[in-house]
Amino acid sequence: MLTEVIKMKAMKLLSIALVAMLALSLLPPGYAQPPPVKKAEERYKAAKSSYLSAMEMYKNARQDFMKIRGPAKRGTVPFDKLQNFVLRSIDAMIAHIELVKARVEMSGALTEEEKLEAIERLDIYVSYLKEKRIEAEQAENREQLLKVGREVRTKWLEVRLEVRKIAGRVIISRIDRILTRAEGIGDRLEVRVEALSEAGEDTTELEALLQQYREHLSLAAEKRNMAEEKLNAVTSPEDAGSLREAHTYLRETNRHIKEMFVALRQIARELRDREVTVTGFGALFARGNGSAVLRGDGGVFVSGNGTLTVKVSSGRVRVVGAGEKQENEDGSVTYSGFGRAKVVGRGIHVSVTGENLLIRAVGRGTAELSGTGEWRTVRVAGSSWSGEVSYGGEVNESS
Repeated sequence: MLTEVIKMKAMKLLSIALVAMLALSLLPPGYAQPPPVKKAEERYKAAKSSYLSAMEMYKNARQDFMKIRGPAKRGTVPFDKLQNFVLRSIDAMIAHIELVKARVEMSGALTEEEKLEAIERLDIYVSYLKEKRIEAEQAENREQLLKVGREVRTKWLEVRLEVRKIAGRVIISRIDRILTRAEGIGDRLEVRVEALSEAGEDTTELEALLQQYREHLSLAAEKRNMAEEKLNAVTSPEDAGSLREAHTYLRETNRHIKEMFVALRQIARELRDREVTVTGFGALFARGNGSAVLRGDGGVFVSGNGTLTVKVSSGRVRVVGAGEKQENEDGSVTYSGFGRAKVVGRGIHVSVTGENLLIRAVGRGTAELSGTGEWRTVRVAGSSWSGEVSYGGEVNESS
């Protein structure tokens, strides 16, 4: 009976170590693009080399163990073979975690704080496995080895869960960056389609494609939030079901992002064919602290902390954030402590004062900047906020 237990426990250790090979797929390179940091790249290469070496030694130990499976039934497994198998299994696990750490460090999707937090959690598991390796190395009999094996197997379930959670965090961070950019692209496309419509173009197909783009963007954000909710609910190996659901939602998010970009490519083709009919179309990007006054036709997108006043001859305004709203006698509206604003139409007048301002203007108009920051248009760039900047042609007289 004891020999059967020895065989079963040893094979469980084998399955644990095999996970070290397969779990790497949870953090594919596509989800962790390396930044241009030479040291991080070198650490990744070193970790990968160590992992491959550890896996090769594990495979050799596994082959030796498999050759003596028959004698194991009669309780004659050489102690040194079993011990070597356990040690190489633990080495492979440690090397796997070190490789995951290196990939986390190279990730361009996570903030430095998120990277540090993930690496600290993984370091705890590395320390634990190193302690267990010492115990296995100092074991004097099979019972002590099997005890180490049981403890390592239990801990490895936590490690595998943590790796999958980190993979989910990396994916969500990358999705957030994609969706943020996609929102801005959608805003700019909306202005360009409206400009075509005003120029007398039939924009029915473009508007339908833009609606598809918006719908998939909204669904991607919804599925992303559901994935994060399930991921946050995972606290122990018993929550594996929530983890599977989280990754299912992430796959659905990815599907909607793909559909979103299918619509985007179709819109881009349409715009290439028609853009020649729209004259005097330009763009302005500005970032800084101070004040800005923008007048023109098209679209203005602003985010930051401060005070925003908006007036539009014809069009629409959308403001998202916390603060107070005040309607003025001249028909303008002032928002204090605003977050993000989108103003689209003709005869736009936007005045903003505050900090961490991010301004995008698309269409035709001028911007009067005062403060500290940087700006650029399609053709010109400036390193200071002082004076008036024109973009895309003349300002509409109604502004």
